[in-house]
Amino acid sequence: ELDRDHIKFVLSGTDLTTANTLRRIMIAEVPTLAIEFVTIEKNTTVLHDEFLAHRLGLLPLDSTTAQQKNYLRDCDCGISGCGKCQVVYTLDVKNTTEEVKEVTTKDLICENNSGVWPVHTSTENAILIVKLGRNQELKLRAIATKNIGKEHAKWIPVAVATYQIDPVISINEDVMDKMTEEQIISFVNSCPTKTYAYRAGRGIEVTDNRKCIYCRECMYWGEDKKDQIEDVEDLVSIEQSKDTFIFNVETTGALPPETIVRQSILLLKEKLQIINNAIAEVERKHR
Repeated sequence: ELDRDHIKFVLSGTDLTTANTLRRIMIAEVPTLAIEFVTIEKNTTVLHDEFLAHRLGLLPLDSTTAQQKNYLRDCDCGISGCGKCQVVYTLDVKNTTEEVKEVTTKDLICENNSGVWPVHTSTENAILIVKLGRNQELKLRAIATKNIGKEHAKWIPVAVATYQIDPVISINEDVMDKMTEEQIISFVNSCPTKTYAYRAGRGIEVTDNRKCIYCRECMYWGEDKKDQIEDVEDLVSIEQSKDTFIFNVETTGALPPETIVRQSILLLKEKLQIINNAIAEVERKHR
């Protein structure tokens, strides 16, 4: 499943450690752009300077060009700042009316017209920064740089990055044969996610094992009926797959979800290659 800000996919043929490593790379090591430096020139709003700087830092920026940017520490400009390592914004708004004025991401002006704008910013849709009362003013300069979530949460490209271990569900037909139709229907209805269905003449069927959320309601049902049905506690078995994982990734909007997944896989391959090269070097020295 894939849409603008969300992707759901199945990772199979690997183990839990690899799945968790991929998840952590998505969170901590995929580079994005975020506002790092803020110079407040004039602020008569109700929010103090540090609060505004923090809000600006957490604005998700379109980071589709982040791969082409240099890290500030590695740039040829020597951390003085240039178009290769930073994006500069200015904001200058004053409320000259009697009404409350909203300052949003639409009011940020990109100095070098790099096209790096806060996400979802349009005429109808923008992120609120602060509200101005009569005669209040805000003027500032902000600089966005490239970095990763390991350095600060504002560079994390995902809002959600989780996986569920694929459930493996088995129905014991010998126990099922001892149940009445009414008891089978009661068992099927015990599942809140409708993982099971009743088929006349066939009994209990697992309609979609991936609907299972490991709530164990079906097993609790068996514990309640053990005085009525022989061996009912063995009716259903739910185990965790050792090599299949269902990922759910939701982005902040800074990067498309499929880009985050691809970059995470490439970063994982690079890390494994570094380890492989180091092992090869140690082996070469000990020959």
